[in-house]
Amino acid sequence: LVALALALLARGPRLGAPSRPLRTGPGAWAGHNRWSKVRTIKGPRDAARSRLFQRLATLLRCAVREGGPDPSLNPQLASVLEQCRARNVPRATIQAAIHGSGGAGRGGPSWLRGAGGGPGGAPADAGGRSGGCGGGWGSGRQPR
Repeated sequence: LVALALALLARGPRLGAPSRPLRTGPGAWAGHNRWSKVRTIKGPRDAARSRLFQRLATLLRCAVREGGPDPSLNPQLASVLEQCRARNVPRATIQAAIHGSGGAGRGGPSWLRGAGGGPGGAPADAGGRSGGCGGGWGSGRQPR
């Protein structure tokens, strides 16, 4: 029996899974701050980034509807694409917004002009852009 114990000790240290180090000081325990960091820091940051991407995708769709999907022929689309690249919008999001817009002349915003009379019979002339890219009937605030 003594000979077996001496033979095992002569083989050297046991090779296997490395043992975990013993922590004696204050350390980060498992799962201590993980969820609170996601909730308070990463969650609002991702929400703001999502809102920005959604706004840029809407601008992309409007630009494609007004001038077509080719940025070399559509300066407004080229400008929006530069904004998207500067703010690190994923290429898949840009492609989906361009291809999902449906092309030119389909429900896009248009320029409107109107004339009328002001106070005391003064002529009034008004012009502006319609909100064709803002959504449909259900896009506004819903009554409670």
